[in-house]
Amino acid sequence: MHDDSFGLLEEKVLTAVKRIQELKSENETLLAHRDKLESQLATLNDRALQAENELAEARSQAAHVDQMEDKRKLIEEKVGGLLDKLDSIV
Repeated sequence: MHDDSFGLLEEKVLTAVKRIQELKSENETLLAHRDKLESQLATLNDRALQAENELAEARSQAAHVDQMEDKRKLIEEKVGGLLDKLDSIV
């Protein structure tokens, strides 16, 4: 009976050791995958920040263009008024 118990114990220990080795291998694979994903996330975060900065710059330039367009319209109106006054003199 002791031999059967010892054999069963030995089999269970060997199965446990094999499973531990498999889990260690899986863990290494998962850690490598995690590192790759973290690197990809960092790259995406950098791209998102760059896109946000570019968007802010584009908005700033659009606001400047709007200001310049308003000034152009004002100048156009003033020049039109001056031309009307010149025409009334002639």
